[in-house]
Amino acid sequence: MRTFQLLDTTLSLFSTAMRPGSYRRRPRLSREDLTLWAVKWLALLQDMGFCVEIPPDLPESLHAVATTSATSTSATTVRQGTFYSNQYEPLPDADAGSEYITDTPGMDAGLTSDGQASWLRLRGCDHALPYTECGFFDRLMPLRDVLEFCPGDQAGCATALAVLWLLRGGSRVVGSIGGSALHGPSSGPALEEVALCLENHEVQTNLRNLHRLPEAAALLHRAGFTVPSHKPVLGNQIFAVESGIHVDGIAKNPALYEAYAPESVGLERSIVVGKHSGRAALRLKAAQLGIDLPEAREGRLLAVVQKMAVRQQHSLSDRQFAMLCESITLPSGRKQRAAATGAKDSTPTTHAATTTHAATATTATGATGAAASTAATTTKGALAHPEKRHG
Repeated sequence: MRTFQLLDTTLSLFSTAMRPGSYRRRPRLSREDLTLWAVKWLALLQDMGFCVEIPPDLPESLHAVATTSATSTSATTVRQGTFYSNQYEPLPDADAGSEYITDTPGMDAGLTSDGQASWLRLRGCDHALPYTECGFFDRLMPLRDVLEFCPGDQAGCATALAVLWLLRGGSRVVGSIGGSALHGPSSGPALEEVALCLENHEVQTNLRNLHRLPEAAALLHRAGFTVPSHKPVLGNQIFAVESGIHVDGIAKNPALYEAYAPESVGLERSIVVGKHSGRAALRLKAAQLGIDLPEAREGRLLAVVQKMAVRQQHSLSDRQFAMLCESITLPSGRKQRAAATGAKDSTPTTHAATTTHAATATTATGATGAAASTAATTTKGALAHPEKRHG
């Protein structure tokens, strides 16, 4: 039974990016940090069954670690080779087949070695997908045992080309974890996508422990390469579902909308409520949060949820949804608690108001008494001196 090899070139891409004048995106790592990062990356990918390319400018200690790991895990490490970009000249020290390949526009090739055999790497071919049914791969089949294919992703078809190459009889594909979304279109296909496609075709591979892919995403984030939340296979939100019909379908049969189980790639399914949600989504979300949602209240809750999602222009958080459920399903209890809280808060205010009122009344009484005394004095004076009364 034939097995396939998926070769990751992330370390080579990082090493190239750190050279002066490189156009590639540079990782946020020093040379010393890159070596430590590379040890973790190498161990993780080989544990999942990927082959790893080691650039020659990394320390020899890393090559020793790679050799030991490859022996214990049956994975392969490849030393980065020299590439020749001239598309119309044969490669030196290569067999006659190299001229046959590099005579095709849009391709370039190079030589690599895994210590046991030399491989001819074919790159480019970004727009080759329409020609795969017109003999494109037939030209490459004579070299399928020594040819490693690294299609570019300018047309967004690198993953499809890589999978087709392997299904048609190829042996090895070269790419990177994350693919063009992180490293640019010339970095080849996203190997995690190729791996899941092969598994869905029930093709025998050496891959295993793909539930550790989130660890690879975390390592890339540490190097300054944040994986988009909806990146296929790696994104942490790819199993977040909002649309009502999708939620209802997944509740009945997850295979209707999920090509692979979330657990197989280390992720979890989550229900998101927002403007596209339906009653099924509300019921499932309430059940996830342990909330008893009466059926009679679903219509009112759905209207409030959609209105809030439109107003804030994004879906609701779990906390927001729980508060809405409480306010709609338990209105009387909320009012009683609010009344009790209001009465408790208003006690000091009432006392202060009473005190103030008493003081005001006392002041008013005093003022009235003073006015009455003044009036009495004036009247008495007027009676004692009547001449002053008439001026």
